[in-house]
Amino acid sequence: MKNILVAIDSCEATTIASPIIERTIELASAFSSKVWILHIVPRSHPSSFNVDNKILRREAADELHHEHEFLQHLAHCMQERDIDASALLVEGATISTILKEAERLDVDLIVSGCHKHSPIYGALMDGTEEGLLCKCTYPIMFVPVPEE
Repeated sequence: MKNILVAIDSCEATTIASPIIERTIELASAFSSKVWILHIVPRSHPSSFNVDNKILRREAADELHHEHEFLQHLAHCMQERDIDASALLVEGATISTILKEAERLDVDLIVSGCHKHSPIYGALMDGTEEGLLCKCTYPIMFVPVPEE
């Protein structure tokens, strides 16, 4: 297993001690794998409110800068554990972007968080987990996300 792609759902809720990162570190250490830390941000759309676009762009840029710094820090923490890790912050739709990046990076495994939802939620919503299962040809390891 040479390349592992770990898809980070939330920068605020993820740390080096998060289960998804711990499992990724275990696998990367066992197989001497390269880890790609991926966080996807949705495409921005013009505001329908009467708000100055300069303010919105500045706020979006600040948030992206913060997320980029976080991902770089997470990669650095993995590197301190002798894991070859790189961070990617990509704009796009979640499932298609994960699949596109997995192909581009020639990954051997995708690691993703798995949220517990009610059956009603699953029937009404097309979540990332279900979308990946339906469309992905790569092995996927889902790591349960602790409930807050």
